[in-house]
Amino acid sequence: MSPLRTAVRGARTAIKAVVHHAIAPFVIRAFRARAATCDDAASALALAEGFEYGRIRITPIQVRSEILALLETMAASRPRVLLEIGTANGGTLFLFTRVAAPDARLISVDLPGGPFGGGYPAWKASLYRAFARGSQSIELVRADSHDPATASRVASWLGGKSVDFLFIDGDHSLSGVRADFELYSPLVAPGGMIAFHDIVPGPESDVGGVPRFWQELKTRRASVEFVADWKQGGYGIGMIKVANDGGEPAAAAANAIGTA
Repeated sequence: MSPLRTAVRGARTAIKAVVHHAIAPFVIRAFRARAATCDDAASALALAEGFEYGRIRITPIQVRSEILALLETMAASRPRVLLEIGTANGGTLFLFTRVAAPDARLISVDLPGGPFGGGYPAWKASLYRAFARGSQSIELVRADSHDPATASRVASWLGGKSVDFLFIDGDHSLSGVRADFELYSPLVAPGGMIAFHDIVPGPESDVGGVPRFWQELKTRRASVEFVADWKQGGYGIGMIKVANDGGEPAAAAANAIGTA
């Protein structure tokens, strides 16, 4: 790309960011007004899929039946501490606030400019924090989830509390999903849930090594799968429950799964 085109693209990006920062309060106001009418997972999903203000969307990258099944499972226990790896459009984070406890803590980690759909612009942080309802709190961590400093930051924000629900949907490479599991699953309380997105085989650019990791992990842990169609070429959610006695250490389970 020529220097001129690079400069023009950079200028357009900068102007777009300024415009989005300016309209962010109006986006938040409009979103909160509509979110106030959401009283169940289905209505929340409809909002997340259909909301648009000035071309700003929060569409979750999910199959409807799969994410609804997961949300219904979560709603039964109303988790109070949730950790999401991979924020992307923010739609799934919003849905989690609707099924979490009214005083829940939610943390979402995302790598700026990351692959597999990661890297939301900084101006969106105010919108994502506006997803909180009741006395919920949302912490957004824009950093590499594989960095030990990031894991330490997450643990510090938890303040000694254990995670009730962990959703891994970040780096989809085999080494990436393994690293996220090793780093963050020890934070999950006995009886807590760990879910993975994109367990259905599909294009490498979309699912990476997640299907392979999941197929091997589920042979070592009791699991449940939310899959609309195993031939859909991606998507799908797999979930395991942490044993009340802690079960096999995460590092041992992850290390037993082959490398890329």
